[in-house]
Amino acid sequence: MIEPGSIHYDQAQQLVLNAVLGAMVFGLALDIRPADFARVVKRPKAPTVGLLAQFALLPAATWALTMLVDLPVGIELGMILVAACPSGAISNFITYLARGSVALSISMTAVASAAAVVLMPLNFAFWAGLNPGTRQMLREIDVGAFDLFVSLLVVLAIPLALGQFVLHQWPRLAGWLHRGLKHLSVLALFVFIIAAVARNLDAFLAHFGLLFACVLAHNGAALAIGYLTARSFRLDPADTRAVTIEVGIQNSSLAIAIIFSQFNAEGGMLLISAFWGTWHIVSGLLVATAFRLRGMAAARAAQAAAD
Repeated sequence: MIEPGSIHYDQAQQLVLNAVLGAMVFGLALDIRPADFARVVKRPKAPTVGLLAQFALLPAATWALTMLVDLPVGIELGMILVAACPSGAISNFITYLARGSVALSISMTAVASAAAVVLMPLNFAFWAGLNPGTRQMLREIDVGAFDLFVSLLVVLAIPLALGQFVLHQWPRLAGWLHRGLKHLSVLALFVFIIAAVARNLDAFLAHFGLLFACVLAHNGAALAIGYLTARSFRLDPADTRAVTIEVGIQNSSLAIAIIFSQFNAEGGMLLISAFWGTWHIVSGLLVATAFRLRGMAAARAAQAAAD
């Protein structure tokens, strides 16, 4: 059992994290064009398949995993919260490395970030309510869907809307801000996570084996769900790569912000979300490398057949 008191947390950390996350979402919004949303309407199959996997299949599979394996309730609740999050902005970069459809990746990130304001609290409350342990924990902490909705307005919806407003009114300023925030906000997030882990190193190391096993299985399931769903609907290779990565790269920094603001930095939830935030970058890069190697092998085989 990971005791809440084993995690060092204060109000200043929450304010810093909310500011960093808001800057990340604001920076992302500065690079989202109306065409990114229009693309979903014009070619709805691939993004619909991806969003189905992300907002329906992954949370359902996560709930099933928490029911099959007896885990500390805080870890189970943290896994469900991460699964309810939209994809992270770094998914666009990893999709590019994987030679996937960057346009689809950006479109999915844009739509998922907007839809998460409503879908995330509903998804989280629904699936957490189906697990007896997490349902009891929610009652004890007294967190409901409306509280999550308010948090998402502050750290997701408002920065997203503000970024779109600046892009529309001052496009040149938006381009300048995006170039700066793109690197600065990600660096600030890494510094925050490293500092938080350092303050809680004893708790992190004490549960390292359990955390690694849970995140490895959970993230692996997310990537597999994205890939298998895309293949089942016969998406082309570039779209399949984008969907796989979008479903496997969750915005765990958003989960961490919510855990600080709504769950009093509950130990299990915080540690599992922080570990996910580190591991999904590693797994994403590994998957991108595998996709690139597979694509290169296919290209060589096609060239040899043509010769």
